[in-house]
Amino acid sequence: MSSKTGFFLVLASLILIFGTQIFLVNDYYNTTRAAWTKESNAILEEAFRADLTIRNDKYRETINESTVVIAPTLPENEDMTVLDLTSAKTANVVSGLDMIIHLHISPTVPLNLHRLDSITSTIMTTREFQSTFTVNIINQKTGELIQSSRENWQSSLFMISSEPMLIDAANSIALQLHLINPFQIIIKRMGLMLASSLVLSIICLLAFMYLQKVLARQKQLVAFKNEFLGTIAHELKRPVSSLTFNLDCLSMSAATLNTPQNSLLLNNSIRATDELNDAINMIVTLSKLEEGMLILNKERVELLDIIEDLKDKFSEQRFKNKQVTINLDVADNLPAIDGDKQLLTQCFANLIDNAIKYSGDDVQILIRLQTENQQVSVGIQDNGFGIPEDKLDLVFDKYSRVHQGITQIKGFGIGLNYVKNIVEQHRGEVKVSSKTGVGSEFKVVLPVS
Repeated sequence: MSSKTGFFLVLASLILIFGTQIFLVNDYYNTTRAAWTKESNAILEEAFRADLTIRNDKYRETINESTVVIAPTLPENEDMTVLDLTSAKTANVVSGLDMIIHLHISPTVPLNLHRLDSITSTIMTTREFQSTFTVNIINQKTGELIQSSRENWQSSLFMISSEPMLIDAANSIALQLHLINPFQIIIKRMGLMLASSLVLSIICLLAFMYLQKVLARQKQLVAFKNEFLGTIAHELKRPVSSLTFNLDCLSMSAATLNTPQNSLLLNNSIRATDELNDAINMIVTLSKLEEGMLILNKERVELLDIIEDLKDKFSEQRFKNKQVTINLDVADNLPAIDGDKQLLTQCFANLIDNAIKYSGDDVQILIRLQTENQQVSVGIQDNGFGIPEDKLDLVFDKYSRVHQGITQIKGFGIGLNYVKNIVEQHRGEVKVSSKTGVGSEFKVVLPVS
């Protein structure tokens, strides 16, 4: 996974974490706010009933009666007053009995908001419900403020209000409790969640900053490594090119080919030089790929031509103690593809070379070229050592060598990683199947267009 991909994954994770925290805090706040509204309704109703009790006692003292007639018998010639609550716009209405008592004693002992404010404050203290508040008398229909228990109070965005409590249905008069500054309650009741969210957010930010530094350092090291490998590769290409040229001149000179031994040594030197040159090219290509600088020189490519050239090349080479046989199985009307011929040739050369290296003395290689759903597949099957099933997922990892310690074959472990990356650059896919002691098959699937 590249550092850029890691950065975006971490950023997405942080956004998800912060989004979840905001959702949870907002949900808890709304739930708490609804609970406060309900509790405010209860506080206001309790305060009104306590005030009504005080006013009822004063009313009895005023009229010098020990009891109060709540529903006196009306003369037959007088109409009965009907208490109609059907037009009330709020579900918060005092009981019918409390409203009748309030309406009956109000002309003599009117409602005193300051006393109601004091009673409300006492109830809130008892309930540990600390907040600046005001009790207002309003017109329930129009929302008009008639009287307030506190002067110069201002509404705010976070103010929590109880539902209007209807106390005079005929005139739509209602009481309403407003919590002006509920932040103290918010901090007290949501403190743990807010604190944990803040701590978690700080940890996430610190972890993100640390990861950014690690990714930046890693990117710097990767760039340094690629620059180093690129420099080494370019420095090696000059003497290798010179060596290749000299060997070619010697191979064309009849004087050097007088004996079979000289011919063998010369061929081995040329082959070793080609292998070294191919390894240098792979290092340069992988460095460009990691830096995102690899550009494919696409052209119309006949895969059959590439495979036939490679068959001739490997068939002509002499391998120590190995007899190599390469057979082709080619489908009819094999279509051409768009690709980088040089890079694809290097890919198939690596696969054939691996098939030879990781096989016994009698090497049998079968190369199948087939068409599959607007795709061309090239399968290279051998009768080699095979790959253990538990190591099949590792064969394409860079610097991975699944046969290390089992055979004496030397290598860098970049060949199959190179093949995988180049094929994927061509929008293709590499598949592998293997059985220990029977052989392996690598199949390269490339799109036709």
